Amino acid sequence: MHYTEYKHSDPALVREMVETFPFATIIANGPDGPVTAQAPLTFRDGSGAAGAVEFHLAIANPITDRLASGEPITVMVHGPGAHVSPTWFSASFPTPTSERNRTAPTYNYVSLAMGGRVKHRDDQALQVQIGDLVFANEGPDGWRLDELAPELWDGWRGAIRLYRIEITRFDLTAKLSLGDVPEDRPGVVDGLRRRGIQDDQAMALLVDGFAAGSGSLTAGLRALRMPPARHSRLARRARGEGRSAHDGPSSTPIPVGIDPRTAAGLAMHA
Repeated sequence: MHYTEYKHSDPALVREMVETFPFATIIANGPDGPVTAQAPLTFRDGSGAAGAVEFHLAIANPITDRLASGEPITVMVHGPGAHVSPTWFSASFPTPTSERNRTAPTYNYVSLAMGGRVKHRDDQALQVQIGDLVFANEGPDGWRLDELAPELWDGWRGAIRLYRIEITRFDLTAKLSLGDVPEDRPGVVDGLRRRGIQDDQAMALLVDGFAAGSGSLTAGLRALRMPPARHSRLARRARGEGRSAHDGPSSTPIPVGIDPRTAAGLAMHA
């Protein structure tokens, strides 16, 4: 399914993908084939244009034996995926009796594979990465890392290890109904929204606002980090339709970063 027209080479999209879909699969070479683990990622600025990612794993996880410093690994991030029915191609096949013997179902999806070499990080970097993960998901009014009992915090850190890879290669695929008849795309969006299972709503948002370039994909990914009530107007903006009178005030996604209160807690427990 990976055709050239679905590929994106803008390195800025790597950060957008990681911050929108941070839960990743880590893939390393094992003695009998690939070995895998799962972990949430934290994006970092890196030495290359695509940046870097950090993740931590329990030392007891068997994959850690394959994550020696300098080892090459692959990290996979999966966005939404959704079956697309030809019955949704309302322009090409406007009635239930329309002849559909020259078409077939397909699958829309967004995915990112990143590659690089493992680097082990120290305890201070581990504390910062965990603090950033907490704040990115809890927000300013949620649970704070400095609420954790110091003896637990110190003990748990001894059982995990932080890893970093500078991203030296990436493969980003976004198959979002772009190859379809343009007039059929509203039917695809409507079909996804009406079905409404699994990833359908997220896929509908991406298809609705996608216009081939990295700018519209960036806008769609950022919209997925917003409350659902804002999705329709963000899709309009991604298509270049501008604001409407009903849009209300503009805002930007909550940035991924460490809470100053968490930073104080890290300093206390360092």
